[in-house]
Amino acid sequence: MLADRRLIEKKPRQGYSVRQLNLREIRELYDVRFVLETFIMAQVCERGLEEGVLLELKKRWTHVYENLPQMIADPAAMDAEFHQTFARAAGNQTMASMLRNIDDRIRFVRVFDITNAERLKTTCLEHLEILDAVSQRKPDKAVAVLRRNIEGGRDQVDHALKEALARAHETHS
Repeated sequence: MLADRRLIEKKPRQGYSVRQLNLREIRELYDVRFVLETFIMAQVCERGLEEGVLLELKKRWTHVYENLPQMIADPAAMDAEFHQTFARAAGNQTMASMLRNIDDRIRFVRVFDITNAERLKTTCLEHLEILDAVSQRKPDKAVAVLRRNIEGGRDQVDHALKEALARAHETHS
């Protein structure tokens, strides 16, 4: 299963090894994620989101925002679950599965996304804006905020990975 998801590589007569993603592949996965989520968000805005789900998400992200600067235990997982909720609500199981697969593949880099209270604050505000747009059934607004949210995460990850690579290079020089 891990090999199918391209998280590990199977090498004939050698066994398995952890697959290393490069920056280009990470950026491409974020691009695919954005395309999928844009379509998903438009579908959810058109169909609406179950009121109970909408209220629970608003409650959860408002609670996080109101308790800042305290960080939550696993912000990357909580963020992924937010986005997965919309994928499930859109009703297209194939797209939901594809998004889960992308999330699994970039999980190890997404931990660099929400690394401080300021980034968590931004994420909370963006999620709450998305929820307002969905409740008002405004797909253009929801997609615009979604774009800002995903691009902010990708930029944060890019910066963190470049910094880590530079430090690793300095250490080995």
